[in-house]
Amino acid sequence: MRALGWRDGCRAAAGLMVGVIAISGAALAQPAATTPAPLAALARSGAPQLTGRILVADATRILSDERAGANGDAPLWPWGSVSKQVAAAIAMTAVDRGELALDDPIAKRWNAVPTPTIGAVTVRQLLRHTAGLANPEDTPQTDGIPAFYLRRAVDAERDDAVTFCAGPVKRPPETRFEYNNCDTIVLASVLGSAVRGGYEQLLADRIALPLGLKSLRLAKANERPIIANARGKAVAPVNLATFGAAGALLGTPEDLVRFDQALLARRLVSPASTDVMWKGDPAIGYAALGAWSFSAPLADCQGAVAMVERRGAVDGVQIRNIIAPDRGRILVVFSDDAEFDFGEIWQGRGPSYTLASEAFCR
Repeated sequence: MRALGWRDGCRAAAGLMVGVIAISGAALAQPAATTPAPLAALARSGAPQLTGRILVADATRILSDERAGANGDAPLWPWGSVSKQVAAAIAMTAVDRGELALDDPIAKRWNAVPTPTIGAVTVRQLLRHTAGLANPEDTPQTDGIPAFYLRRAVDAERDDAVTFCAGPVKRPPETRFEYNNCDTIVLASVLGSAVRGGYEQLLADRIALPLGLKSLRLAKANERPIIANARGKAVAPVNLATFGAAGALLGTPEDLVRFDQALLARRLVSPASTDVMWKGDPAIGYAALGAWSFSAPLADCQGAVAMVERRGAVDGVQIRNIIAPDRGRILVVFSDDAEFDFGEIWQGRGPSYTLASEAFCR
């Protein structure tokens, strides 16, 4: 699968999980005693070299941290569509506090809602990509990059959400699944509408400060911490800031692990809300809220392993963020190779399958 540099997430996500098994509720298993070595496992499998960072962790510590290539020691990485997973967690903290309900129409909270049609969309539909909003990928392209991601304007919360993303809809809600960055841009505006400082302040108050994530923030205009490559050539840049809450988060790989650990331990989102957030729907490719949730067999594990996967791909950087709740393990991968083919876990082969097997089973 060829990963284009501007893509943020999985456009064909609804079809990727067709072969997986529904998520299970097995008891928490103890981690293996040996230290995972994902890069060595990839080499043994004959997979192409992966450059970047690979971290394996449990709920309290990092078990292995491997680095390769020119950006292996880079201090800051774009998180791509992991930004959507963070937005979903913020939404669920609001649910836990009684500030909103998933099936609330967004007009109930969002004073900027421009039309009754948009106002009837629910928070759950935004999180599930079934809202039917306008899609940035439909804007005119320059060298294959949608114009939406080349704009100089970066006020995604106030400008983009009210104008383009909350403009004329493509279709009525719940008509079909369509992966869409506008869903999360609008969600961020809804969540931040009652907070002085908006979504950025909410990001700090609900995620960064409680978890001690000192690096986590939204990208500034034309900021580019990693210059990724595709077949040896630098990827043409986008304005990362235009992705807003859908894909503009920056942070260290270690801070992403800390975020995952808080989710795994249910200390950021309540256990009940975590269960809702991580319930994959087979009718839409096992999409959950802000991630995909499924079970699949892995090498050296008995039975299928339940996994929560969030992918990202932005400005040529690819991200795989996978939590195995029943195994008590986390796998975080950042690659600066836009062309690296991760394959599919549920197909039982390829780099993603090898990495997950090493992290969760060996």
